[in-house]
Amino acid sequence: MKVIEFIESRLAELDQYKAQFERSFYFLEDDELFFIPEGEKWSAIECIEHINNVNEIYLPQLTTVCQKDGATQSAELSLSWFQKKARGWMSPLSAPSSRKIKSPKKLQPRRIQNPELKLSAQKVMENFISDLTQLEKILRIIPESPELRNTKVISAAPPLKVKALTGLELLVPHIGRHLQQAQRILSGGKLSRENAPTNPDLIYPTREAEKSEE
Repeated sequence: MKVIEFIESRLAELDQYKAQFERSFYFLEDDELFFIPEGEKWSAIECIEHINNVNEIYLPQLTTVCQKDGATQSAELSLSWFQKKARGWMSPLSAPSSRKIKSPKKLQPRRIQNPELKLSAQKVMENFISDLTQLEKILRIIPESPELRNTKVISAAPPLKVKALTGLELLVPHIGRHLQQAQRILSGGKLSRENAPTNPDLIYPTREAEKSEE
């Protein structure tokens, strides 16, 4: 594969995620972003928070890799069997090659780690956009160089030494995976609100009230 083809492909993927995020999430109210429909464990904004948590593991390491001295350039790039598999595993769950993987507690939303901690939806979204911008810069640098591609970083879960290129192949589809999850949760929340009673004058009798009428 040509290096430029790889870079353009991954950048186009990020552009798609950014457009999806801005279209579906950026202008929502907090009650929509924080709503957890029945059958779900996270809210939509917590899915974005989780993406940020994983990004915080990889981006500082990958940024350091970009600053490595003595890196040469190559026009060709070959993905290993494991790198192809890793990308498939992290793809949205609708993809046949995807795997369902339980997130370690440290990468889960802060509400689960500590219910006392408060979450700012605005801050989460700002961090998400900032991380995408940083990832775009990294994607323009690391794939160009064999030395940078093969420099080891520590993966998010489990913590293993993997090549920087492998880290990118885990990180990029992981964003799409949880954006899809967040989209599903938003749709579930919308459906719940549409099915909820909207007449404030309606009174639903309790079992005690029903018994008193019998």
